[in-house]
Amino acid sequence: MQKLLYNRRAGAVLSGMAAGGRFPHALLLEGPAGCGKKTAAALIAQERLCTGAPRPCGVCSGCIKVEKGVHPDVRFYTVPEGKKEFPVELARDIRQDAYIAPNEGACKVYIVDQAHTMNASAQNALLKIIEEPPAGVYFILLCENRAQMLPTILSRVVSVELETPSPDECAAALASLEPDVPEEQRRAAAAGAAGNIGQARALLKTAKPSKAAADARLLREALVFGDRYTALRILAAYDKDRAALGQTLALLREGFAQVALGRETDARFSNRVSPGQAVAAAQIVQTARLRAERNTGVPLLCACMVEQIKSTLG
Repeated sequence: MQKLLYNRRAGAVLSGMAAGGRFPHALLLEGPAGCGKKTAAALIAQERLCTGAPRPCGVCSGCIKVEKGVHPDVRFYTVPEGKKEFPVELARDIRQDAYIAPNEGACKVYIVDQAHTMNASAQNALLKIIEEPPAGVYFILLCENRAQMLPTILSRVVSVELETPSPDECAAALASLEPDVPEEQRRAAAAGAAGNIGQARALLKTAKPSKAAADARLLREALVFGDRYTALRILAAYDKDRAALGQTLALLREGFAQVALGRETDARFSNRVSPGQAVAAAQIVQTARLRAERNTGVPLLCACMVEQIKSTLG
């Protein structure tokens, strides 16, 4: 399960189950949207249907078909478009289909997305088949909040929680997943998604990361070489968008950190700002970013941050 980016604990648990020959017939993968639950489910399906070695080998027919989403023995179910709940009818369909023999693999894998949206009737419809599944049938429930699942379901599944990487780890993952996107935009998206790789990739499809990257550059210029008014004018655009402000401040903090570490490529900044001043500025920005997440008023927060940084830089 090495492809579970920065989910080392979950990967180790799943790999241990597979290696020990004691893979459970029902798993519940828990974590926020975008944390990698579907990726993990696909890897599990590959491992179960792989005909090579080591499993999953990634190159056998079974692995390739799972990766392309065309394996006939992997069934994916989710909430239909326009619906808010996973319908009981789909749960009943799963229950009936589970008794049909596999088409070409040694087993069948049922991936149930957004399982937390099932009402009690839908969960109860699945309960019997999860309690006593046919041989060679595996269920993977993807859930954002296990508290919304019935205790009877939870008692019959093995729960594995997926972690959210740090923004730095997320940015590193985006470098391989989205290599054509400029680094500043990747870092802005990672910061805006608080490390959630799936959400960061979705964010990259919007204009926000590129704006955050551009504004962070302009803001650092204004704070180091310009005046307070210019800096406040840039920040005024974020009065009603805390998420975007968080992205911009994360990049601004990183900009000052690069100066402190002697990694700044623009000599103007390293000539004007000492390492000590850069550390202090980075800390001020980080404090402002954390306060923004706690609903502190954005205009006042930004005004205080600008004043503190300008005073620190002299």
